[in-house]
Amino acid sequence: MKAPLLYDVVSTIVNQTSLEIRLRRVLRDFTLGVLASGSCLLEDVAHALKPRGNLSAQYRRLQRFLANPHVDVRQLQREWTTIVLSTLKPLQLYLLVDETALSTHLKVMVLGIWIPGGCIPIAWRSYHSTDYPPEGQVALIIDLLDRVRHCFPIPLPITLMADRGIGTSPDLIRAVEQERGIDILFRVQQTCRFRHWHTDDTVALKELAQEGQVWQHAGDVFKKAGWLPLIATVAQAPGYDTSWCLVSTTAVDPALYGQRFQQEVSFRDLKSDGFQWHRSHVWLPAHADRLLLVLALTYALVMRVGQALPAPKRGRLSRHSIFRRGLDAIRDLCRPTIAPFLPPPPLPPPRITCVVQ
Repeated sequence: MKAPLLYDVVSTIVNQTSLEIRLRRVLRDFTLGVLASGSCLLEDVAHALKPRGNLSAQYRRLQRFLANPHVDVRQLQREWTTIVLSTLKPLQLYLLVDETALSTHLKVMVLGIWIPGGCIPIAWRSYHSTDYPPEGQVALIIDLLDRVRHCFPIPLPITLMADRGIGTSPDLIRAVEQERGIDILFRVQQTCRFRHWHTDDTVALKELAQEGQVWQHAGDVFKKAGWLPLIATVAQAPGYDTSWCLVSTTAVDPALYGQRFQQEVSFRDLKSDGFQWHRSHVWLPAHADRLLLVLALTYALVMRVGQALPAPKRGRLSRHSIFRRGLDAIRDLCRPTIAPFLPPPPLPPPRITCVVQ
């Protein structure tokens, strides 16, 4: 992809949002600045925006965008979800939810869409590490899901995946599977109890693990919650001491759960392997939410470029992720400023000379 084409792609995306034109321009330049600098640190982005003006002016411009209450993140998350789905056109939607930390200052709960090699954030909420949202984890996740649920095409099979820190929650399962009709594939604690329907015998899921084998059966789980009818799967790979204890709405291949780890990979890409999100010094939750909007857009573009590149079959580059290949390709195009992204200036009007005879 050529650098001017990336400018057109970013412009097309931001012009689909409800932001007023001045804010759309800032969002476009913010995104291009992160792409050019390979960093979301405001000083680095401001340096990349030199073609737009002096450093201090660009730095203040970025700060004002992050602090602007008219940048409605909830509404923009819905619009961003629609844009992502219109680009991906998935036949099956896999949603991933997990929490990540920004140093010791903030934590962010992120709902994302799985793509090969990564996970695109579509809804999120930031909060101070010592000030967890008072409504609790279940209500927080349901709020994120409800923000974007009506953007999903109908009918489209949807599966939500979560690790055991989130998935061991019968309340969350009821809210997602029974009340919203979305399939779940959650990892749960190994001590979770399972009850056979035909014998009423109960057993801890960890007791069903056998190395190198997969056990799967329909029954009831979560004894203390009054039992929930689900399908339990216990899988332990050869050479591993622990097993995956999974619960799901339908029978699944346990290898499908491996997709959930792509969200952790995407967090790493946004942080130390990519845009240095954890070093941004943007610690106010509302400001951090707006910064993640920029990063979600930037991340999706990098993944799009990386997927379009031919994968090296051998050598050092063959070990690079899709994200790394895409980011390196963009850096080769434009570093250190956004100048290569910008369209050429318009030609001056032709000079008309009049010959009087």
